[in-house]
Amino acid sequence: MRLSHHEVVIALKKPFVSNTGTTTEVRQSIVELHWEGLLGHGTSRGATPAELDGCAPLLADASPYGMRAALERLQVTQATRAALDMALHDLLGKATGQPLHRLLGLDGLPMEPTALSIGACPDEELVQQARELADWPILKLKLTPEDDGSRAGVLRSVYGGRIRIDGNGSWTPDQALRVAEELDRHGVELLEQPVAPGALDDLQYVHERSPVPVFADEDCAGPEDVLRLRGRVSGINIKLLKCGGLARAHEMLLLARACGLRTMLGCKVESALGTTAMAQLAGLADHLDLDGPVGLLDDPFTGVRIDRGDLTLPEEPGIGATPVNQPRGED
Repeated sequence: MRLSHHEVVIALKKPFVSNTGTTTEVRQSIVELHWEGLLGHGTSRGATPAELDGCAPLLADASPYGMRAALERLQVTQATRAALDMALHDLLGKATGQPLHRLLGLDGLPMEPTALSIGACPDEELVQQARELADWPILKLKLTPEDDGSRAGVLRSVYGGRIRIDGNGSWTPDQALRVAEELDRHGVELLEQPVAPGALDDLQYVHERSPVPVFADEDCAGPEDVLRLRGRVSGINIKLLKCGGLARAHEMLLLARACGLRTMLGCKVESALGTTAMAQLAGLADHLDLDGPVGLLDDPFTGVRIDRGDLTLPEEPGIGATPVNQPRGED
């Protein structure tokens, strides 16, 4: 097996503002694994070229059929593991001639619609966006430490669909409860990460008192976190680049179900490659937040179709994400 990688820079149609800053472009590593005439693709944000290069000799004798053994040999960051895990899953599907969701036995499971995120913005811009997005079934609004929850009321004044709020760790526990009370007045269905990550007692304090179900995001990075969060939140948000790939995301979904936690599959602002990979597991999740490529100007991949919230998985073998330009062949 041969590994190659390169970076892509993808512009957004318009800046996206959240508690963590303003995003105008996305930089991603694209990983390619060449094996027996097949090409598997993976992607990551945060994987360094040096770390990816260091994985090449460890994967030289690997095959997609020995994916778990190959990944066990790698002592790498979760971002790098996610990209390689993704490419190996893509190869496995292509080697067997099956779409990944079918190979995993998930074909035919119903999928919830995905939410579409709205960044932090002035009220008048929020109203304009909400009117333009009136036929999306679910909108997720990003809030900042300055917000008291009233912007959910601004959104509700012009939007009749389902509303979710992402706090990105904005508030103290007592502030979060005051925000949650306001959100409940406007029919918000869930609140993500209201307090700063790393303080699980604070998260539990809000969960036990909030009228709106609380989900962990930044506090949930892997299977071990699912066990720590049991009883502390209503649900968890699972992201590929955070947890280390599809194998671990699949494990987290099953573990969360056993622990009585609801699940959401999430993403960053990212190419259709990563979003399509995560969408392969969509039938196992209670909620979806897989709008990553919607706001991109020139996505280098095509894959899952997103039509006003409804997802349609590709039928091609593997992940089903295809480069817009001709894929690189074997040397």
